Amino acid sequence: MPARIVAPGLGAVSACCDEGEGSPYLLPGELFASISFRYLHSFRDFHGDDEVPTPSPRPLFADTHVYGFLLTAIYQMTPRFSLTLDIPIQSGTRRTYYEHDPFTFRHLYTMEASGVGDLRLAASGWLFDPQKYRTGNISLGLGVKVPSGNDDAMDISHRPTGPILRPVDPAIQPGNGGWGIVFEVDAFQRLYKRTYAYLQGAYIAEPRDRNDTEQPLGDVPIPGISNYWNKKFKFNSVPDSYLGRAGVGYLIWPKYGFALTIGSRIEGVPDEDLIGGSFSSSRFTGYSVYVEPGLTIARDRYTFNVTGPVAGLSLRRPRHRY
Repeated sequence: MPARIVAPGLGAVSACCDEGEGSPYLLPGELFASISFRYLHSFRDFHGDDEVPTPSPRPLFADTHVYGFLLTAIYQMTPRFSLTLDIPIQSGTRRTYYEHDPFTFRHLYTMEASGVGDLRLAASGWLFDPQKYRTGNISLGLGVKVPSGNDDAMDISHRPTGPILRPVDPAIQPGNGGWGIVFEVDAFQRLYKRTYAYLQGAYIAEPRDRNDTEQPLGDVPIPGISNYWNKKFKFNSVPDSYLGRAGVGYLIWPKYGFALTIGSRIEGVPDEDLIGGSFSSSRFTGYSVYVEPGLTIARDRYTFNVTGPVAGLSLRRPRHRY
């Protein structure tokens, strides 16, 4: 028997592309739980389309590591509708010169933060009857992001005048302090026998413009601008974010749900928010595009999946509005 898990996760290929009677859908009353791990390493700096040469100049150097776990529970209420709860947990470190020694850039130190992130609760529904469309379907979801994560995590900043306690960079803050509206789309389609296509997308709209947490160097005035703008841009932004994935997979060994996938992935932060203000704080916008090979093994009630995104294109630009 091939595994039968919730579609359109990558493991659903073991059912939707099997030649038997397998179904990729959860049944009413069933609960699907998963735990996933993701590791991010950021060490390259971009200004527009141009990458800053490596090694970056000391004022720009930043080596960021984020280790994240995502606990997910999906409850199938009816054949078409389900509820999903995501609980992120992360630990991050960021090693820089300028967040500690903003004047001479001689000393390199690390700040870190960890904790539970912002929870997400969403309701999803299949557009087509799961009983009739077993080899392909589209799901739309709408939910809320709860500001449950700490957006004011602090660590020691080693200044020339002595160590002081300062907020860590937004890149490693567990939360961002804003409520969000979550839009989701998921789809899968069998193309030919054991070959299928998948698509996943999510957009989180954040109505809040900024939170009340200062940037690591928010206590250091920016030369050349007024006190008014120094006060305004020292706080962290609460920007929208998005994620998209698409690709194809091939079921090699139906008995064990052994499948290989290849796809693309894009994630980023837009220049302006879909709802609410976007200009009362400093934000870094841009996106990254990845090639994403993957491997899935699904058997009975269990599924193992691993992907290894390889960055192919990145664009990052600071957006300061005065």
